Amino acid sequence: MAPREIRPPGVYPLGAGARYTSLTIADTHVAGFVGIANRGPLDVPVLLQSWAEFIEVYGTTSEGHLARAVEGFFLNGGKSCYVVRVARRPRAGERLEPFHALQAERVLRDAWDKSTLRVLALNEGRWGNSVWVKTTRSTGAKTLLTLDLPVGAGQARVTSTRGIEKGSLLRIFDRDNSDYIVVTDIDEKNKTLSWGFETPVVRRYAAAAPTYVEVIEFELYASLRDRREVFKGLQLHPLSRRYAPRIINEESYLIRLEDQGSTSPWPNNLPIESPLDKLTGGRDGTEGITAEDFIGYDNGLDDRRGLMTLEHVEEIGVICAPDAMLAYRSMSVPEARSYVQHIHDAMIGICERSQDRFAILDAPDTRDIEEVRRMRQRLNTSFAAIYFPWVMVAGPNGTQHKVPPSGYVAGVYARTEQQSGVHKAPANEQILGLTQLTLPLSDDHLGQLNSEGINTIRAMTGRGIRIWGARSCSESDDWRYLNVRRLFIMLRRAIEKGTQWISFEPNTVETWSLIEREVSSFLSDLYIKGYFAGNSPEEAFIVKCDGETNAHEVVESGRLVTEIRVAPAIPAEFIYFTIDQQMGERVEPR
Repeated sequence: MAPREIRPPGVYPLGAGARYTSLTIADTHVAGFVGIANRGPLDVPVLLQSWAEFIEVYGTTSEGHLARAVEGFFLNGGKSCYVVRVARRPRAGERLEPFHALQAERVLRDAWDKSTLRVLALNEGRWGNSVWVKTTRSTGAKTLLTLDLPVGAGQARVTSTRGIEKGSLLRIFDRDNSDYIVVTDIDEKNKTLSWGFETPVVRRYAAAAPTYVEVIEFELYASLRDRREVFKGLQLHPLSRRYAPRIINEESYLIRLEDQGSTSPWPNNLPIESPLDKLTGGRDGTEGITAEDFIGYDNGLDDRRGLMTLEHVEEIGVICAPDAMLAYRSMSVPEARSYVQHIHDAMIGICERSQDRFAILDAPDTRDIEEVRRMRQRLNTSFAAIYFPWVMVAGPNGTQHKVPPSGYVAGVYARTEQQSGVHKAPANEQILGLTQLTLPLSDDHLGQLNSEGINTIRAMTGRGIRIWGARSCSESDDWRYLNVRRLFIMLRRAIEKGTQWISFEPNTVETWSLIEREVSSFLSDLYIKGYFAGNSPEEAFIVKCDGETNAHEVVESGRLVTEIRVAPAIPAEFIYFTIDQQMGERVEPR
């Protein structure tokens, strides 16, 4: 608001901004993936906004389906996703076993052959066994002593302090002797260096000798294929800005560094120069991975693993676990069925508890339609949808790979929502990046599977490969279509976020009216965009926040209740055309 004309001294209110914000459409297309990768952080949801970022963090090759699922997500219109890499890891207090994931490592020795630094691969996996590391000694800034230095001195005057910092290891030396000290303070004005009792000077040095003061550093090199990392000017005192573990742990994409706390005196505790050598001992932790490893657990903020880490990521709107299907490679069908059911139940559980996300489930890669039907029949939830069959994607050198469709389908969800809105069923939409299906389905199979709530994927001549179904796994007619459930997920998120301002407002008629007006305005905009059925807004939705929904006992309990009802637009699955032939008037010959 522009300031009013200032006349006599006094108070001139300029107005205050509204305490509330208008409701806006909420995003529900951010995906959460759980699966196996050959590198990357374990049990940590990582936000990615491109396929290139996935490659940077997790690599491209893996024994699982995660990489191709994420690639398919971005290829089909996905904008951002969270990825959780899982593997077999010991729980707190459990012993490390040979099948557990482990970081590759190498211990660096000092001049007295003690452990001084431990170099670890950035995260667990065999990939770390290909990381090369070496160290070298080096020197930095060099200056001259300007005042004599007696035995036991704690300060020195020098010609310049440039290039010398707190925590720097210095060598004080003349032609015959040398001492090593660690700088604890610098007086740049008086060009004075100070150090503590940790590194005493045991010899006398004359400024006229001359006596030199030189920074002692070391360098560390790490490499993996075409990536090269060089860290120079490193120090081994925590006081230093160039403290090696801090620098490397903040900047390296390949390694982490642990200070082993060597008790060797300075400078003998520095790592000795070592030739280029590989880290060793890295393990993937994927052999014999269990459903429990995928699902993980939630013991609070600092102790979460697997799928359960996604439950608290509010942005996620859909969940996929394509690597659950790996069970069918190594187990009998009954064992694999139980394994997959366990993971799917956990995915659905997260969605039903939060009420604000949706699970995309893969069916097994099989020609046995009854096995797919069996999987579907045990499910009854509006928070999940199942897709069949698997799809084929092109690999290097003309190869073809079978892939569960969930990642590609999640990308179509995102594309459809961004282009048309979440109310539009993500069906009859082309899936990009595919070459063919693993199992072409007949019309009879398509009809049977659709009627049972199994969404099929269909190759159509001239129209590519398309999703041919929009059913949830619910037995209820009200929640038969997945876009209806996802519409309500969006409404829940939008209204919850857009009405946060209500908390601690007066629970009065004025507040009720304001809520009713704001929510009605939001739903009116959605009606105009085609989100709801009905010939008018009055037929499409109802918003009620008054004395009836907020009776005296409700208000006294500190609650404010708003009743919202909407009529979602239902997709047209079966389109019928009646074609009549009208004959022209027949003219009788004369």
